[in-house]
Amino acid sequence: MENKDRILVDKENLDTSEVIDKDNLLIVEGKDEIGFFEALLAHINAEDKVQIVPVGGKDQFKNEFPTLLESPNFSRVKSYGIVRDADDNADNTFQSVQGLLRRYDQPIPQASGEIISLNGVATGVFIMPGNSEEGMLENLCLKTVDDHPVSDCVDKYIDCLHKTLEHREKNTPKDPNTYYFPKNEAKVKMYAFLAGMNTYIPSLGIAAKKGYFNLNSEILDDIKAFLQKLIGL
Repeated sequence: MENKDRILVDKENLDTSEVIDKDNLLIVEGKDEIGFFEALLAHINAEDKVQIVPVGGKDQFKNEFPTLLESPNFSRVKSYGIVRDADDNADNTFQSVQGLLRRYDQPIPQASGEIISLNGVATGVFIMPGNSEEGMLENLCLKTVDDHPVSDCVDKYIDCLHKTLEHREKNTPKDPNTYYFPKNEAKVKMYAFLAGMNTYIPSLGIAAKKGYFNLNSEILDDIKAFLQKLIGL
């Protein structure tokens, strides 16, 4: 986060004429994605080839994407990828990104992981965790450490929560006297996993850079292939 030329923090502090300094961009949601992709790009020896651009959350893509396109330096861009969490529905999320690209006359990939070119610019979209599954970056990272001894403890903890707490359907009223299961199970699992490490790091992104996840895992093959295609490796 210290290098303001590499990282788009928010529009209020952004000088768009100076933001873009690389030919390949990776547009992501936020801080955890920055750390994860910095670690993954370094792992495939491509850390100097891609500029990571966070938009400040999934709901900010629609606001920040046109700002990025209007940057005077955008003309130097040869490729850009958009990475989103699938959340509850991978297809809906992908279609949302397609709609954003269509609105601004950009190339429109027809599937997650696909990269297409138009007028000399390659565009790609990847919906995490991949394979049209629902979920998010946390799910993808946790899959890489499925055989870690702490992961078994995390599963037992989550099982305990399922048995102990009530499950509330979306848009239903809360009973103030009832204890409910967490809204985001993936984030609970991630924090539980990180809490089980010898040194606790309360950040997925920093944990990725510290080697807490298995970047050699075949679970990451699809996202690695996407990055390599995006930058022409």
